[in-house]
Amino acid sequence: MPLVIGCALLGMSCRGGDELCPAPVLTAEPQELPEGVAETLVVVDVEGFDGFQTATKLRSIGGTFEDEFAAETVFTCAYNASGPVEICVDALYAEIGDDNASESSEVSAASEYLRRPHVLLANPITCAETTCIDVICPTSRNACPEVSSLTVEPAVLEEGETATIMVVAEDPDEGPEHLVTTLTARHGTVDDPNASTTTYTCDPDVGGVIEICVAATDGDDTCEVERCTTVRCPGEPLENTCPIITSVTANPVEIPSGESTTIVAVDSSDPDDFPVPLRNEWSADSGVFEDRFADTTRFVCGESGPVEVCARANDGDPDCNVSSCVTVQCPAGIRPNLCPELFVINSIPRSIPLGQTSTRVETRGQDTDGLPSPLTLTLSTLWGTFENTENLQEPLNVVAQNATYICDRPGLVEVCVDATDGACTKTLCDTIICPDDITTPP
Repeated sequence: MPLVIGCALLGMSCRGGDELCPAPVLTAEPQELPEGVAETLVVVDVEGFDGFQTATKLRSIGGTFEDEFAAETVFTCAYNASGPVEICVDALYAEIGDDNASESSEVSAASEYLRRPHVLLANPITCAETTCIDVICPTSRNACPEVSSLTVEPAVLEEGETATIMVVAEDPDEGPEHLVTTLTARHGTVDDPNASTTTYTCDPDVGGVIEICVAATDGDDTCEVERCTTVRCPGEPLENTCPIITSVTANPVEIPSGESTTIVAVDSSDPDDFPVPLRNEWSADSGVFEDRFADTTRFVCGESGPVEVCARANDGDPDCNVSSCVTVQCPAGIRPNLCPELFVINSIPRSIPLGQTSTRVETRGQDTDGLPSPLTLTLSTLWGTFENTENLQEPLNVVAQNATYICDRPGLVEVCVDATDGACTKTLCDTIICPDDITTPP
């Protein structure tokens, strides 16, 4: 009989048969973090259990893991977490059979379950165990650096002229390490990138508007600060001048306990408005944006701890990779979002008979937690059209589509469906064969 494993992610222990399952060993070094330090090294030990293969997943609602599926990774306390914070590891154990195929399928099933909780497993997992320990988070946290100004004078340079760059930055608590500022220019030369006052020289082969940025860090990876400005160099610009991001902000940067949202804003421009109109796009490893393409929008945390929120300015030039980020501190107590599942895209029939122009396209997805936004299924194709694409709500947070695809030319066509809950997106595709008697549009 198939088995649905649910105990591991609920913090309970499961056992296969009458055997006692081996428990994973979870350690943190240091386990009690010094004042001003928010990170610790977490190690999961699942070795030494002969006859078993394992898959593990770390979790906590008091902070974040750099890689929740790794045997060794970094845990960062949420900014408002102090004192004991529980971190746990869920381990699924598949007993190794006599043949390699059995071993491979069982281990694969264990890994798949941890990434896709609440799925039905064809091959039962031997057993599952959870181990938890407390990490002692500090009562005081590091204060991030602040860049109050970045100026370039003169802002417009004549042939052979240089500019003076001035950076005003500070570290409120002067720790954990000495404040370092680093200047970079898209083109041209900065004499001393780490100085507060230095000289900028244009690239003689590149004119136009040039972006100059400063990054300030105090050794804490959870709060690097960046600020940018521009200078205009003499001569002809490159074929395209890349967009410029002047600032990326979040208000508040530290979200209060009991709340989960902040307003993020990007100030950007494109000096030549070429090759296409400028568009900003937001991204983050966790969480969701109210409008990913707005200059100012609401960001909703997806888990506790620091999260890097980034804006990318896109003018259609693939060689322009212009982005800037701000670190938002999400409070403790936010449970990680479960990504949606996309079960199927079926075209019935895939090969459309002569004399017909359409086929039924069925899609099914599920979002077990219903967060952070309702699950949405969206169909797409390179050519042809869809009808009846309504999202139908079914029990257990399942969303269905019973759409119609209409051919507009003969031959193969790929149809795809995206399933998103606002934070995660899954995609599946299918191939449809349109009949030869359909006339290709002019």
